Amino acid sequence: MKTPLTPLDLVRRGLHLYPDQIAVIEPGGPRLSYREWGARIYRLARAVMGAGYAGQNVAVLSPNTHQGLLCYSGVPWAGAVLVPLNTRLSPEEYAFQLEFAEVRLLLVHASLADRVQEAAARLGVEVWVFGGAGEGGEDAFERRLAAESPEPLPYAVRDEDDTATINFTSGTTSSPKGAMLTHRSLMLNAMQTLYYQKLDRDTVYLHTLPNFHANGWGGVWSGFGVGATHVTLPALRPEAVYQAIGAYGVTHLCAAPTVLAMLTDPAVARPLTQRVRVTTAGSPPHARTIADMNALGFHVMQVYGLTETSPLITVAELSAEEEALPTEARAPLIARQGFEMVLAGEVEVSDEQLCPVPHDGQTLGEIRVRGNLVLKGYYRNPQATEAALAHGWFHTGDVAVVHPGGRIEIRDRNKDVIISGGENISSVEVEGVLYAHPAVREAVVVAHPDEKWGEVPCAFIALHQGQAVTPEELSGHVRSRLAGFKVPKHYEFREDLPKTASGKFQKFLLRRELWEGRERAVN
Repeated sequence: MKTPLTPLDLVRRGLHLYPDQIAVIEPGGPRLSYREWGARIYRLARAVMGAGYAGQNVAVLSPNTHQGLLCYSGVPWAGAVLVPLNTRLSPEEYAFQLEFAEVRLLLVHASLADRVQEAAARLGVEVWVFGGAGEGGEDAFERRLAAESPEPLPYAVRDEDDTATINFTSGTTSSPKGAMLTHRSLMLNAMQTLYYQKLDRDTVYLHTLPNFHANGWGGVWSGFGVGATHVTLPALRPEAVYQAIGAYGVTHLCAAPTVLAMLTDPAVARPLTQRVRVTTAGSPPHARTIADMNALGFHVMQVYGLTETSPLITVAELSAEEEALPTEARAPLIARQGFEMVLAGEVEVSDEQLCPVPHDGQTLGEIRVRGNLVLKGYYRNPQATEAALAHGWFHTGDVAVVHPGGRIEIRDRNKDVIISGGENISSVEVEGVLYAHPAVREAVVVAHPDEKWGEVPCAFIALHQGQAVTPEELSGHVRSRLAGFKVPKHYEFREDLPKTASGKFQKFLLRRELWEGRERAVN
């Protein structure tokens, strides 16, 4: 017998087997058992279906709240496609994504509603606001749920290859990338999360990673399958993380290396009374950060992946002997992207002829992936889909070496993405905004190394003859159109920018200037 693979089956299992265990806690908010959590899922699914949105694209825009977490199960349970939105974008970016993804219903936290109400009204998108008070606020949302039956409801998944979520990879308006992830790929990723993070019924999982980031790397579903308790944290502050760890006995969390650095700040750091397993990705954690985390009682594991791969495909897995090494010897191993995960399919570093590079730690190649975790395609972008899946592989754009023993290590990036504090920034998008300034003749944006954020945007600018502009003016120009984290933190003004004979900008030359003396050209 064959039934569809879907991460909702993990949730179903939890609701069935652990009705009296605590499923979700929000500090200052509700404490919900699996029985109560299931009732809310069934109510939301019925509300979505009853409003006519089964089979439609439904967006969620929320910090890590219990209502936002509910949407990751309740919306696909109704047979709708979930479109998670980044909480840090501008109103213009939200308007674009709502329109491009053909969203029909938006579920939004009250704290973010002002950013999307105007665009939603103009586009004819129905809005349900939660987490607030008064008209259109939490009372109305809760009344909507209360009007529906809490009785168990089978999830409406017909085919495991149907799209479950559409996740935007950068928010760029020049080349939209909405990765279509299927029920099958998300289920397999969630199973990997269970295995590598070692989740079980005693797990208390703190949602520090924004859940819109590739569906919280699967954490929005995986822990429910084993009866874990989920603690939602609407505002990420180091003090709040430590308070939650102490108050609820947190055992697991996921976070970018920038968050790890915040947790080890002597002003807030405090020794733990129990070990907390931390999964990190985005850029390798510094050896000092790993040592400081260990001293406090955290155990750090690095993983690597992309939104397009559901997302996790490699893990910096250590043997028992390697785990016992001193921090200075262990840290470089943790900083490498490591080995392919058990359900990732084939993860190879290959040359331009698609031949695997030798395991010498020197020969560069591109990381390519072939397997069940790879995206179905980019929504409404067949050209980008064809390019990304050329020759039957997904091309990550990350340039790496393979060390003796098989560990992969990223050395450079050949696609125009900057990863700053765990956020993907499209350099093409930022360049497009800079070009809109009347003084700018040419603009190239590349990654600049940064101690706190790993890397930040740096803009190389050539001005029109007779024009003058300050970095502050350009920053204000970009900030008025894009989210603040996308604004360049450094500017370099040049008479001209390096180009090939055909006129293409040679970004690698500019990036080389900024990363000179470093072994890696990315953080």
